[in-house]
Order: sequence, then C-alpha cells, then structure tokens
Amino acid sequence: MDSDYNRQQRPLIIDIGSSSFRFGWAGNDFPDIITPSIYVDKTDFLFNSDVIEGLEEIFISKKNAENHLFGHEALKYSNILEIHSLHNNYNILMKFFYFYYQQLEIDEENQFKQPIIILTPFFMSELEKTKLRDLFFNIFEFPSLFFLDDCQGILSILQKTSAVIVNIGENNTNISSFLHGFTNIMARDIYPIAGKHLTNYFLNLILTQKSSRRVEYLDQMISKEIKEKLSVCVLDPEGELKHIKEGSTKFNSKIDLPDGSSLEINAERFRLTEPLFDPSKIHMDYIGLHEAISKIIRTWDREAWVELLPNIILSGGSSLIPGLEIRLKHEISKHFSDRLKDKINIITTSGRENLGWVGASVLWVQGKLKKSWEINPKASKLNSKEES
Repeated sequence: MDSDYNRQQRPLIIDIGSSSFRFGWAGNDFPDIITPSIYVDKTDFLFNSDVIEGLEEIFISKKNAENHLFGHEALKYSNILEIHSLHNNYNILMKFFYFYYQQLEIDEENQFKQPIIILTPFFMSELEKTKLRDLFFNIFEFPSLFFLDDCQGILSILQKTSAVIVNIGENNTNISSFLHGFTNIMARDIYPIAGKHLTNYFLNLILTQKSSRRVEYLDQMISKEIKEKLSVCVLDPEGELKHIKEGSTKFNSKIDLPDGSSLEINAERFRLTEPLFDPSKIHMDYIGLHEAISKIIRTWDREAWVELLPNIILSGGSSLIPGLEIRLKHEISKHFSDRLKDKINIITTSGRENLGWVGASVLWVQGKLKKSWEINPKASKLNSKEES
C-alpha cells in the first residue's frame, strides 16, 4: 500500500498541445494518455436538425447531464457535431482534464495530491499561466505547480546544451535556439505554417483537381489522416511533377473513403509539404522554414554557427513527414558557406512527437526539477494552521 501511495503522489506531466493532449506520471517512459485536444458539444450539430430528425433526442435524452465529449470520443461524431479546440477555453479544459484524470484510477485518498508539471511553449503569456494556476490551485487544489519550457525537456533527453529546436505542431511551428544552455529572445520565431495549414492545402489540391462527386466525404479530419499516413517531402518537386506527367507511378496511392468510394492521389503527396518552403503557395507573406531557421542561426555570433548547425532538432507531430529532414538540410545549406555546409545536421529522433513530455519525465527522474516549484497558497495556509 505504501508503494502505491508513493507512486500515486509522483508529479503528473501535462502537455496541452494544439493537436494532442499528453498526460501521465513523471518517471514513465511514455505518456499514459495521448488524445486529441478537441471536444464537441452534443447540441452543436453540423446540419439542420430537420435533416437528422430524432438525432438530437439520442444525445440529449441520455441520463448523463454532461453536454461535452472529449478527445477520441469526440472524434467519433466529427461528421455530425462541430469539432472545437481546447485552445484558451479554460472552462472546457477543466472538464477535459478531470475526465482524463479520472482515467488514471487514483485512489480516493490520493486524489488531487500530485504536483503538476505543465509544459509550456516560449510564447505562453503570463495571463495564460495565471489562468492555469487558478485552474490547478483554486479549482482542483493541487499542492504545487511547475511551468517547464518544453525545449528544456527536449535538450535534456538529447543531452544537448547548444541546438536549434524546430517544433512543428498543428497550429504553429516554434523555432528556439540555445547556446551553452542559454537562449536569446531575438533568436527564436513563431513560424506561421504548421500541420493544419498543410492539411488545408492538401484538401484544396484534391478539391481543385478531382471531381466533386468523388470527394464528397473528404473532409478536414479525413484529409488530416491521409496527410499523416501518405505525405512525403522530396528534394525536387518540379522534377517529380515532370516524371508524373511522363507516366511515373512512383507516388500513386489509392484511398478508400467512408462512403465506399476510393480516391487516387499521386503528386498531391509531396506537393502538400511545399508551403513550408514557399508560403506564397497558401497566400502567406513569409519566408520559407529553411530561411527562418538560417536567419535564427545567423542571429548568433558567427563563432556559434559551428555549434548550432550540427544540432538542428525536429520535434512535434508534423515533423514526422518522411524526407523533410533531407529537404531542410539541402535548403539550409544554400544559406551558408561551403566550409559550413558539411556541418549541417538535422536530428530526427524516433518518438519526436512526444519528445518534450518524455524529456520532462527524464528531468524529474534526474532530480533536476527541484527549483522553481510554485506552492499552492491554500496548501501553505493549511500547513501553517496545522503547525500552530
């Protein structure tokens, strides 16, 4: 019983990503829970209720008064109900967190007694942190809280002190750089193109080139799934397009759609990644990802380039596109001298979609998170009363 008690009072690590919510015990090798950061309201239908007469009663007549479904459960109704993001909706986040907290099956005497570690991107505002403090201190009354920069976890698990971290998420791509453990606020960027933009571009490519009859069931959620399974990044997209026109079937792929029909794609598989290198393809006035990375490296003194170029780290779920690291290295090399080109190295470790969470777990095991804990004022007052 003592061992269970101690185990259940280990810190809990939370990563509230724009695409996935990762949650679990510090010291584990992997998050206990990974689920989409989405929810649906059971009354928020996509279609007119006259079209789906009786469907509303199926939802609302349930004894469970809770009107929301979360994560994977919400995805089941993506063709019926409006999908919403958790982003900045703290009332829903409270319900979302509690739903998954209960799934950890923590003994009653240990409920809400765990320290909380929250992974944060560098751009998280103090207002957002204040709202999270209110949620975990005042509503759930957890004893302590630690805001951990997700890059610290990534650097830790890869045993790096100097690196450029390119975290390609669903809504944004965050680029941070570190030299000997120190960062530079001028040497980082919130790159505006990420997973959702590639999904939208892919969907537009299909809709403009295939007959509408054959893509009736190809919505954003299905497009995202296809993108994650079939997208590739190539060195010479124009050359590959020429080969396809000449009859190449190298990229041909057949997709079965929910209505029983099928869809064949080829060039779309690699064309969908091109906005990362040429944002004008999605009508965005910005430099390419390779240029943004090069610009950040050049922000540092020239002597630092030789340490940063071999340590360009890709992380995040949208960094899993095959061939992306090869293309990035090729494009970045155009911005540096021949002497430095050979030093360019893109690090793509396996499991990089969970790299920040796993790194936080490792930091806790190593005892490197002893400082900067915030203590719940309510817990402090309670301890003071008990001591007196």
